[in-house]
Amino acid sequence: MIGPGELAHALRQAAPFVLLRRQVPLVLGLVITDRCNLACRHCRVANVARRDMPFALVEQKLDAFHARGVRELAIEGGEPFLWRNGERRLEDVVTLARRIGYRHVHVYTNGMFPIVSSADTVWVSVDGLRESFARIRGDHFERVIAHIRAARARKLAIVFVVNTVNRQDVRPFLRFARDLPVMGVIFYLHTPYYGRDELFLDAPARAAVIDELLACRRDGLPVLNSASGLELLRSGGWPKPNRTWWIADEGGDYPCCRAANPEVCADCGYAACTELIAAQRLRPDAIRTLLRLA
Repeated sequence: MIGPGELAHALRQAAPFVLLRRQVPLVLGLVITDRCNLACRHCRVANVARRDMPFALVEQKLDAFHARGVRELAIEGGEPFLWRNGERRLEDVVTLARRIGYRHVHVYTNGMFPIVSSADTVWVSVDGLRESFARIRGDHFERVIAHIRAARARKLAIVFVVNTVNRQDVRPFLRFARDLPVMGVIFYLHTPYYGRDELFLDAPARAAVIDELLACRRDGLPVLNSASGLELLRSGGWPKPNRTWWIADEGGDYPCCRAANPEVCADCGYAACTELIAAQRLRPDAIRTLLRLA
């Protein structure tokens, strides 16, 4: 159990997340490009003919959200390593964010390029073992894993989105991930942004996945989700859309995600939000998770 002194220390460090109980902007997801070198089965927002966000607009967005109090940045795509603006590359965006004053900078990637970044954490999407991965993302599993093993980054973690294709891979993948140079694996549930589809897990299936993840945590497997965050994900009992997390792309700014509507929100499986909300509700395990991932 976390002790009173440890909890007080954690609260001081996590104050931007935890002590602001109101729904004020805390995290910015900046979509710097919609271009992607994959055509994943679950995605329809990549390669939609938008240009890469110009560097001047990147700076404008970062300045604007920093002025609103945001200090946590997630650089997203498309595939961020594809982003170009003249001679500028992804690392220039990371450097700019630090200069403006963002405390933590995260990069989300599909792992198809060598992972070289000064970001605080690089998140690599790996949705299952080789066979499931191929059915969802194409036959690139070995390449992505090789890039994870050879990465030059401060911290690495994996994002695994559970759906009907990879549901059976949860525990075997966690065993596999123990031998990778990653902090662990955070699990999301497939969110039907475009309507319920063949990848969608119904409520009983979602509950079974969460039960399995809780059991994996108890068995010492590298699940990054906190127990509190998982239980909140099961219940769906958090504000949706969540206005502590914002997405910005060239077309505008959006609370929570670019597809937010009552139908999507009802089936949301975005576990990063549940971790943030659980920490704001002073759940010690969620606070520990946020401190570890920062």
